[in-house]
Formats: sequence, structure tokens, C-alpha cells
Amino acid sequence: MNFVDVLKSCWLMTLIGSVLLTAGTCVLFWNEARTISTSLSLDEALNDAVTVSGERPYDKAYEGSLVHLSGPIVTGEPLTEPDYNIQVQAVKLKRRVQMYQWVEEYVENRYGEAVASVQTEERTYYYTMDWRDELVDSRSFYIRTGHHNPTAFPMETKVYVSERVHIGQYELGDALKERFKKFIEVTSDTRPEDPSVKLHAGLYYHCNDIWNPEIGDIRIQFAYAGLEGSMYTVVGKLENGKIVPYESSHSRKVLLIYPGELSLQETFKLEQHAKRLTTWGWRFVGWIMLFLSATCSASILQYVAAQSRVLRQFVPDPSFPVSTNLTMSLSLALAITSVAWIIHRPMLGSGIFFAAVSPFLYCARGLFNNYQRMD
Repeated sequence: MNFVDVLKSCWLMTLIGSVLLTAGTCVLFWNEARTISTSLSLDEALNDAVTVSGERPYDKAYEGSLVHLSGPIVTGEPLTEPDYNIQVQAVKLKRRVQMYQWVEEYVENRYGEAVASVQTEERTYYYTMDWRDELVDSRSFYIRTGHHNPTAFPMETKVYVSERVHIGQYELGDALKERFKKFIEVTSDTRPEDPSVKLHAGLYYHCNDIWNPEIGDIRIQFAYAGLEGSMYTVVGKLENGKIVPYESSHSRKVLLIYPGELSLQETFKLEQHAKRLTTWGWRFVGWIMLFLSATCSASILQYVAAQSRVLRQFVPDPSFPVSTNLTMSLSLALAITSVAWIIHRPMLGSGIFFAAVSPFLYCARGLFNNYQRMD
């Protein structure tokens, strides 16, 4: 078979492999570029940051500087939901609303003889009732009779944010307040004044019977984030008395917040650890794409390698396709990574590139031995 015949027999898999190769390469390049700029920005911020005390009066000398600050959260007016007697001194108060609705599910049943390669598909539909956060559109149901959901929520999920939040004399900007995302359920025994609203296990039910709800009934749950008095450590730029994001010379914004009273070095160490986990996650995604690309393109690659005596020496044993694809994808991922790092950290980038080509150099040791014998 010539190259055209081989390509015709596996053109679809080769095309998929090419797309995966391009996507994996882009993911790895983007991830490493982001990692480098983030690492350089954090190093720059660590060198520029100064520690201030929230207990001391506001000092305008730090205006425009990157500051590190620890202390208890102080909020202004409490966040309230008067209809449910909810009142919390916190940065955020979340009202989560769920509605009891019809939900459609189905199971596919396949019939036919496998020998004749003829199959028909039929679906068995099931309809259950459940609490859902989002509106379920019953107009798209296969069986709409008797399974009608309301067209809108009578009350929407909402997050209340405290207007002013301080640590000592320093106010937290809007970007910092958005970082409070760990919500804790409000547990209150105070029943609402409206007798039609029932309280059970921290949930407020708008229904006649909480054990036998009807379609359209709603229940509400409240949760808070950033309770007043909790210790937090923040790092950001001080601007007009507010702590806002700091933009580094590498066009990356630095704004850190962690629970507890942490030193400047401990805060950046936690941030670097979090970024490292994200980096390795994207590296894994990029490598999986390259591995699938090598698997899809294995046939055409084996043919090309078989036509050249030199290339055969550099390719791992084709009798073990999984290990070959694994080696090729790992080497290519390392090579892409090394290109991104070699400019900023030449020694590290060179080491990664050597690790990328080492399997192929090991496979080609026979070729080098032949040249030595010929000399």
C-alpha cells in the first residue's frame, strides 16, 4: 500500500488526531504562558508588598501601594430578610429558592438482530416530581398532558452584599467582596410571621403540606459568607482607602484573600500552591489531548516511520502501540512546555527539553552504534 491508500483508509481518524494535536498544543502553550506570567507577577507582588496594621489609623503614605493586612471582618448594617426574620452580620447573604416541578426522564430500549445490523430505538418516559433550582420547561416534554410546570418562579434566588466591609481602618473593594464564596447555612428557630410559611430543618416552605408538596410550591434556604468577626488576610492595592486589585508589570492582577491570620510569606505560599494545582490540571488535559491524538494518528505515523530506516530508529517499538503513544504524547507535551519555559528560565527549560527527547535518543542508540562501527 502506498501513502495515499493508507491515508484513505484512516483519513477520519487522522483528521481527528490533527484537531486534537492542535487543541492540545494550544492548551499547553496557553497554560504555560499563563503560569509563567502568574509566577512572575506573584514574585513581583511579594517583593513590593508591605504589611500594615488594621488597628492603627489609616496612613495615606501607603496610598497606591500593595499592602498586606490581617484582622477581623467588620460589616456595617446587617443583611436582612424581614419576611423570614433573617438578620445576619456578614459580607453576603444568599437566598436560594427551589420550586417543586415535574422532571422528565427516559430510558432507551433497543431492539433488533445484531447479525442483520438493524436496530430500532424506543424510549420509555418517566415523570417524577422534585425540587429544582432552575425552571424546568414542561412544554418540551414528550407527554405534556398532566405534566405542566409554572412558567416562572414567584421568587428568585438572590445574593445580598454588604455595602461596606472593613478590616480595621481599611475598606474592602467590590472585587474582594466577590471572593467570599464559601456559604454556611443559616440555622434559625425563629418562625416567620406569615402563618402560610412553614419552617422545617432550616428551610422555609410555601406550601400547604411540607410532606406532600404540590407542583409550584417553593422552599427557601438562607446562607451567609464572611461572618463579622472572622479573621481574614488580604493582599491588594490601596486606592482611596479601599483595597482593590493590583496590576503587575506582566499584566496580571493580584488580589489575595484567605481565612485566618497569615504572614505575608504564608499568604503567597498558599496562593502559589493553589495556582500550581490549576496548572497541573490543565497540563493533564493537554497531555490527554496529545495522547488521544497519537492514538488516532497511529496508523499513518507507523506507515511514515516504516518507510524510513532513520525514522524507524527513533520510534519506540510499534508492537506495543499503547506504550508508543504514551511515550510520544509525553515527549511532545514536555517539548511544548520546555519552549515556553526556556526563555524565562533557560536551565529549567533545557532540562525539560532533554527529558522530552531522551526516549527517542535511547531508541536511536543502535543507529549511533552503527555509525561508530563504520568509523
